[in-house]
Amino acid sequence: MYFKYIYLFKCALMPIILEENMIKNIFKFTLALIVSAFLSLSAKAETVITVVDWQSGVGGITNAYADFIKEFEAANPGVKVEYTQYTVSTYNEFLKPALSSGQGPDVFAVYPGPDLDEVMNAGHLVNITEEADSEWKGWLGNNINIPELSRNGNLYLAPQDAFTEEIWVYNDMIEDLGFELPAFGDSYTVDEWVAIGKAAKEKGLDGLMFGPVEAWCVFDGFANFVNQGNDNYPEDSLGMALDGKISWDQPMFRDALNAYKTLNDNGVWRKDSLSMDYQVQAWGKWLDREGVGIYCNGDWFISSAPADYNTPDSLGITMMSYPKLSSESPMTYNKATGTNLGINANSPNKDLAMEFVKLTNSPKASMTFASYGQIPANLAQVDMDALAASPNLLFNDGIKMLATEGRNTNIYYSQAEPMKHLYDGIMEMFLGVTSVDDIVEKMNDVTGYSG
Repeated sequence: MYFKYIYLFKCALMPIILEENMIKNIFKFTLALIVSAFLSLSAKAETVITVVDWQSGVGGITNAYADFIKEFEAANPGVKVEYTQYTVSTYNEFLKPALSSGQGPDVFAVYPGPDLDEVMNAGHLVNITEEADSEWKGWLGNNINIPELSRNGNLYLAPQDAFTEEIWVYNDMIEDLGFELPAFGDSYTVDEWVAIGKAAKEKGLDGLMFGPVEAWCVFDGFANFVNQGNDNYPEDSLGMALDGKISWDQPMFRDALNAYKTLNDNGVWRKDSLSMDYQVQAWGKWLDREGVGIYCNGDWFISSAPADYNTPDSLGITMMSYPKLSSESPMTYNKATGTNLGINANSPNKDLAMEFVKLTNSPKASMTFASYGQIPANLAQVDMDALAASPNLLFNDGIKMLATEGRNTNIYYSQAEPMKHLYDGIMEMFLGVTSVDDIVEKMNDVTGYSG
């Protein structure tokens, strides 16, 4: 009987329990819908703009972009900018597959030359000349006509910073080895570098730190050597040779190859340099003072120079151009733009991406670059009196070097296949498995020069 009452009592309570459970479930379901809607709205409210380049370790770029991102996000609520830096040697391993898969970044740096042609021809780049507004074009000024960043008269890459490629040396090391520093704007000859290298070896040092795994470090020095011996300057003889229009069997090309052979065979840089990159290994070893100089360096690293050797009161670093072929060679410089940003033509956030790149070309951005020791590409937008008052002595020398008169060398070419064969030939010459004669003959074959 007792169990019967218990059973009847449960039956009486069952509708109440079921109703209570139903209310709880409805409440839980409603709460889940509210949370889901909130998360969905939050996700939709935040638009992410991705920006990538190869400037890992370049403090001036990193710091300037942090300011640009802060300003851009403040002006565009609900928009977030994600900025990622790679090294030169790893950058294309990421960028090109990402673009090909349709998952490319909104804004990305492109190296002028074959990379620009490849990315533009694949339809990945916005034509800045066509789509930039008048204000942006005004900020760019003459930079909108830079041939290396353009194709068919249209600008595809927005320049960020400017530089002169240089060799940097520690002044105290040069003095300790018994050599005098050249006058500003001048540089040591190949033979003088051989002498410095031998003196450095006696003290357990390298004459020059060198990272030839990065092909530009080899090609750009070669281009400078060629331009020194170019009797037809300002004619672009190297470009003509790469096109097969003139023979490689000429003194300016042979002398350039022999200059590299002399530096390498006399141990101005260590043998295992041939497996080193520039941006991390060679630069890092120079910072550790393992070498007197750093080859194919440039103004991009002004902000990353060792602080003890660049104070407001004292500068312990001298910058100079590539080695001169002889004391009579004309002063020849490699001056160009560094980071050059492209905008993804297929980005769902193209308008925002364009606004971000425009911001980096503004007069305010130019002063921001300068404040972090980065020479802005748009120097016309900069208060030069303010620059002259900079406490960064190495930065001031970079500005002076950029303004120093002399021959200027084109370093951005589009002839990918001939350039690859030239690089391979020089590296094989460093290893002692090919000769200057072999390289000259091969380059004539590769470029199709027929005489």
